[in-house]
Amino acid sequence: MTQHADDIDTRWAIHWSSPERGAWAADRFGRTVGEVKRDDSGYVATRGRRTIGRFRSLDAALDAVDRRPLTTADPSSRLWTMLLATVNVGILAAISLVTAVILR
Repeated sequence: MTQHADDIDTRWAIHWSSPERGAWAADRFGRTVGEVKRDDSGYVATRGRRTIGRFRSLDAALDAVDRRPLTTADPSSRLWTMLLATVNVGILAAISLVTAVILR
């Protein structure tokens, strides 16, 4: 995995450490965002609680953790996002209506 320092915005860069032999941890702003562990068949990359996949090389596993988006919307979180957006739009509409009535 080769990256040039000029190509990376260091504020958002993932920092890698090796807390134990055969394991690598990825963190951003001091919060663990993923890890790679070596097992019998290669390297297992995880992001949060989800396994991204098994890879033959360490570089491929590190790249998989590094390139995957930090948040993936599962169906339940999409539903909550839609619900909250609807509630917020309703609140704004109610405030606008009350303001229009008062200013009349």
